[in-house]
Order: sequence, then C-alpha cells, then structure tokens
Amino acid sequence: MVNLYSNKSGKEGTQMVTFHPKLIMAAVLVLILSITSLSIQPQQAKALKYRFLIPEGYVGWIRVDFDVTGAPPLPEEGGVYVFRFSETGRLQTSSSDVIDDRNEFFYYSPEGRYRLKQGGPLDERLVQDEMSGPGPGQPAPVPTHYRYFFIGPSDVWLKIQMSDTRLLPREVDGPKVGPQAWLSKEELIRKKVKEH
Repeated sequence: MVNLYSNKSGKEGTQMVTFHPKLIMAAVLVLILSITSLSIQPQQAKALKYRFLIPEGYVGWIRVDFDVTGAPPLPEEGGVYVFRFSETGRLQTSSSDVIDDRNEFFYYSPEGRYRLKQGGPLDERLVQDEMSGPGPGQPAPVPTHYRYFFIGPSDVWLKIQMSDTRLLPREVDGPKVGPQAWLSKEELIRKKVKEH
C-alpha cells in the first residue's frame, strides 16, 4: 500500500499497487546486465606523466613492452607512472601506453636519483632518441606496443648514427637492447650530469 487517494465519494483510502512478476524479473535482469557491463569494460590508462628510472651510468637502448599478459601494471607514485629498469634495459608491463610528451628520465643508484637532460647543449644531453612500434608491415607474430629510448651521451649516439646500421646488433623488431657501455661517476660529473 503506497498512496492516499480520494475516491468519487470524497473518502480517503489507500491504493494497493501490484507489479507483474515478469516485469520485476525484466527490471532485475536489466539492472544486473548494466552493472556487469560496467565492471568488465577495459580500464583506460589515466594520462599521467611517465618517469623512467634507469641504472646510473647506463648507455644504450632501453625498451618497454606494453599490454603484456601476466606482467605487473605500472606503479603510480605522486601522480606519475614509474618505469624502473634493471641493468638489462628491458621492462614489461600489463599497462597500456599513454602517449605523452611529458616524459621524465632519471639515473638511479643506492645514493639516490637525478634527472637526465633531454634538451639543451649536446654535451649535457643524455636522452637522445625515441621510437615505437609495431609499425605497418610488422612480420608475424606481431608484438604488443613497445617504445625504445636511447640513453647516453651525444658522442656515443652520433657514433651509432654514423655507423652502417646493417652492421649494428639488432633484434627482430628493433635495435639491440642492453648496455653498450657504462659511464663512471667521474664522467657523469665531467658532463655536468651529476654534481660532486
């Protein structure tokens, strides 16, 4: 009983409202389907900055593979996604890529971390190049989305650029990942990358 009403005689009374069982079942089914479809939609990555943490002194290509089944998602710290690379220069994550130009690069060591320059004078810059894939015509099996960055001083990068790329070590879908050299603390200080 839900509503008071007045009938033609002016007397108040209550009205009994009944629903058909099939109508109730249909409403419950619609509600369940709506909740289920919301819960199984893929989560879109938030557009946050990327912070790349690279072992101190690493020189070479690094690579991150996205949407890798079974890999851990990217951790989020202070409003940025954190990519912590090991000395292999490789990282896999189940997270999706969010293309963003606000990347931050840091060398890290037990002593702490410090930011790498991406622009400015060539002799101080340590982030040299970036590329991503897979591109059109990728041979099967097509990998998940990936991104490469070259980390190291400009003189090493220029030497690579001037080399015959056919003679450089390669992988199936890009350049060879891993350290080609390590900068000493003295070299980092001399290049004004690290302070005394």
